Amino acid sequence: MFIYVLVAMLAAIVTYAATGVVRVVALRLGIVSPVRERDVHTRSVPRLGGLAMLAGFAAAFYAASQTVWIRSIFFDTPQTWAVLAGAVFIVGVGVIDDIVDLNSWVKLAGQLIAAAIVAVWGPRVTFLPLGSLPITQEWLQIGLTMFLIVLTVNAINFVDGLDGLAAGVAAIGGLAFFLTAYWVHRNALLPNYTDLATLLMALLVGICLGFLPHNAHPAKIFMGDSGSMLLGLVMATGAVVATGQIGSGLYDRAEGIPTFVPVVLPIVVMLLPFLDLILAVLRRTASGRSPFSPDREHVHHKLLDLGYTHRQAVAVMYVWTAFVAFGGVAYAFVHWAPVTVFNVIVLPAVGFLTMHPWVRENVASSPVRRVWLRSTPWVRRMTVPFAASVAIATFLGFTGLANGGVPLLYSTFLALAVVTLCAGAAVVILHVAAPALPFRRRTLVADVLMKVVAFAIVLLVVGSPTWSDQGWYWLSLGLCGAGWIVAQGGVTAAQWRTTTAGGLGGPRVS
Repeated sequence: MFIYVLVAMLAAIVTYAATGVVRVVALRLGIVSPVRERDVHTRSVPRLGGLAMLAGFAAAFYAASQTVWIRSIFFDTPQTWAVLAGAVFIVGVGVIDDIVDLNSWVKLAGQLIAAAIVAVWGPRVTFLPLGSLPITQEWLQIGLTMFLIVLTVNAINFVDGLDGLAAGVAAIGGLAFFLTAYWVHRNALLPNYTDLATLLMALLVGICLGFLPHNAHPAKIFMGDSGSMLLGLVMATGAVVATGQIGSGLYDRAEGIPTFVPVVLPIVVMLLPFLDLILAVLRRTASGRSPFSPDREHVHHKLLDLGYTHRQAVAVMYVWTAFVAFGGVAYAFVHWAPVTVFNVIVLPAVGFLTMHPWVRENVASSPVRRVWLRSTPWVRRMTVPFAASVAIATFLGFTGLANGGVPLLYSTFLALAVVTLCAGAAVVILHVAAPALPFRRRTLVADVLMKVVAFAIVLLVVGSPTWSDQGWYWLSLGLCGAGWIVAQGGVTAAQWRTTTAGGLGGPRVS
């Protein structure tokens, strides 16, 4: 588990850093999304975010191929690298579309070629979910695999209509997929439970989390078709791998885990995008238009029409995705009866609350929303240091793997958790308790004092860890803590200069 998390962290860090570079390049080259009648955004926003996501995916993909334990996935097979080749090709098609706005049929041809790269040289659908029927014809395996990939690519592409929506939905669905795939392989009692589907979902979640800070409303950059098609290809390939494991006996050895889990997985984690895709095709063809013709009738547009704000509509889609995805994959962990009862009760209730007007009216007028969701200087003093500490922990994690193996990862992640808990708790408390206070020394003193008290308490609890190398733990703790302090000090100094430069008439930094 920890190695998968480490690879996901690397994907997130590279994506996060590369997105800033891609944004600058896109602005200088004028590659921005125009404001069209069907669009929700009201200003031009740079595109090409998919390039940054591909950079994070490729970097973490290569690191995984060189990392102990996970690298066994890459041994003696070209299938794994075919996934990367297909990802590179489909992002290339998406980049061209982001720049020159390709014809929909040309773009579909590019999707088919990318899907063919994966289907011919990579994993394929080898079993039908109906009674585990094997597919022996090679042409049929390739055709079904290409169909699933193209279907998923367009489903993600259709749902990419609001800031942070596609990345968030893919991250939530990918997390549910990751946990289930990992759990199945661990419970199958295999000598080697590495799995390509689990790795792909870890990478998917990583690149989504790395991109979201730039893409959350109001978005600084869009992922464009290059990003949405990459997410669809990775998600579909993971589903192909999981479905192909039905005939291997894996699920029969996984201590009673239902054999329909690999069939349910790709459906439930992508149910909302698939539903939106089906409704769009039916709607457009019924009116005599091309199924690829754009409109403003998607599910997220309907939420806006109901009166939800941009952020509320995205949050509703997140909640729905989480309930459907985790409510579906729960069949792999819990007996079917309580899960079914839960789904029958909760899902209609969530639907009713989504449609009821008093919910969005009360959420919009709630004072709690202002405290938690309003951006304050404390938020930036939390996110930037956390990103710095995660970057340091990722470097230390791969260094520990190279020098001491998997056990050193425990010390690294414990140190990161201690730093995040101690340093982050103070920032969160001040963000909630003092969002409107002017930025002055007393708030800094309170921040420092809370950090000191928190570190003292936590170090008393974990001062003598039972890990294999206590020296590595203290080194990781020191470096992660130092990274947090330096990053937070830099953000604080920048905010201080901004406030001071404003003078008496400048803006108050709360």
